[in-house]
Amino acid sequence: MSEQLRKFEEPLKTDLEELLGRFQRTTSVRYEDFSSMWRDMKFGDIFHGIQNLKEKNAFSRIALNTATAYFLPPYSFQVRVGGLYVLYGLYHSQCSLPKQKIRLALKDWGDVQAFTQDALSSQHYDVVYILHKLLGTKAFHFTAMPVPLAFLRDKKNQVMPNTEAVAKPSSRPQQLVTTEMLEEVANIHQHYKQLKASVSAQHPEASLNLVRHNLVPKLFNSVMSFSTWQNIHTQGGEASVQSTSLDEPSTSSSSNQHQQQQECSRRADLLASIKARSYGQVVEVAKSRRHRQAELCSAGDAGPREDPGMGGVPGAIPRRRRRFHNSLRYRTLRRLYETGGIPEEFLTSTKLWRLSKADQEETTRAIKTRFKW
Repeated sequence: MSEQLRKFEEPLKTDLEELLGRFQRTTSVRYEDFSSMWRDMKFGDIFHGIQNLKEKNAFSRIALNTATAYFLPPYSFQVRVGGLYVLYGLYHSQCSLPKQKIRLALKDWGDVQAFTQDALSSQHYDVVYILHKLLGTKAFHFTAMPVPLAFLRDKKNQVMPNTEAVAKPSSRPQQLVTTEMLEEVANIHQHYKQLKASVSAQHPEASLNLVRHNLVPKLFNSVMSFSTWQNIHTQGGEASVQSTSLDEPSTSSSSNQHQQQQECSRRADLLASIKARSYGQVVEVAKSRRHRQAELCSAGDAGPREDPGMGGVPGAIPRRRRRFHNSLRYRTLRRLYETGGIPEEFLTSTKLWRLSKADQEETTRAIKTRFKW
């Protein structure tokens, strides 16, 4: 959304509320009544004041997203019908190329279906026709979220205004506990006590005497104490906000740097503690490897070690040394030789490929010399 077009959101919302207010005063859901108001207010001319195509597309998205809120709960049925008619008019009167679609989240589709069933059951066929007309022209863009989301869209640190001071305090208990309600509760409580007394007179039991006395005065005192506490809390919050707002601009940069340093040191301490705990525990060795005792090493010894079999190269992958075992034939002959069963000459292998030479003759192996540059 263009930053220059954000200023049109509030005026557009005001115009939409004016149009829907007029439509609501007619106490009708007919499209002919809405179209006459649309033409009287010349609502379709809001797209004709922008010349740039990019800005037209952005303003069309703003208008459709603003009007979509009136088509969904918690508004009444008549206001939602007016919101549907507004979406139909805005979609067909926009000057964008291509036409911008109406974003509708998947979580809101169930509400739209329930709204369609209510219109069908009430025989409001013009409402159903307008909705199916929008669906037939593929005016809806079904999305996962109502507004597009992006990761780190605003890179600038925007200072959010403090709305606690201007926020209206909650007055639900005061609105609920009124004078009329207290009188009604007192009458019901008195009637309940009389019924209890009549029943207990006939069937005396201890459980029938459980009646809360002074119910209405206690309820009134609780509401008044809550209202007093709320006023004191609100005044104290405003005073604290005013006192801290004077010192905030001068100490904002230093406090941010201090928070960053604390965060870095806290992370370093956490990593060090995790590393110390991991190297301070000895894993239980399996039964097949009990002959190899586990050693406890410190966190400083966790770096790459030098392998003596690799020439002292740190970090090198150690080679797996192959162990050569004597054959079964050699072990059997060796055992017979030790017991005196065979002479020593049987331990040496017979070289059958040297039968043409004398047994006492030694054959010298030819030494091949490699050429050196």
